[in-house]
Amino acid sequence: MRHPLFPIFLFLGAVLLEIFGFAWVGGAVGALTTVVLVVVTAAVGLLIFRIQGFAHWRRMQELLARGELPARDLLEAWLLVVAAVLLLVPGFFSDAIGFALLVPPLRASAASGLLRRRTVWTSATRQSASQDTETIEGEFRKRDHDHLTDRHDR
Repeated sequence: MRHPLFPIFLFLGAVLLEIFGFAWVGGAVGALTTVVLVVVTAAVGLLIFRIQGFAHWRRMQELLARGELPARDLLEAWLLVVAAVLLLVPGFFSDAIGFALLVPPLRASAASGLLRRRTVWTSATRQSASQDTETIEGEFRKRDHDHLTDRHDR
């Protein structure tokens, strides 16, 4: 089981990694060039995101028009949005992950991995939930609303 503070440690580790990246690149090419590199990677990444996003949107609309459920495509669309956010966050490591998610085969692989992991988790949850639940039997009647209004009119 993970430590409850794991997300905080993960976030702080990512921030420290980005600061280290800025210091390393800034020391190698200079501060101004480092800032220009961060802005250029964000702009290029968002341009690629925009192109792929529209293409992905059209593909999902075609699937829906054919009556197919685009579950995997929805997850890939979510990963595209994550890529865009990572590209907007200043830093070289977040840009690298964002650009990796813009590569269609890598994104498809990540979506497949997430779907497999989620399916296993859901199956385990349903199995344990079904063992702990208790069935309560009962009866019900459907009331006709017209019948009730007739009764009040009399």
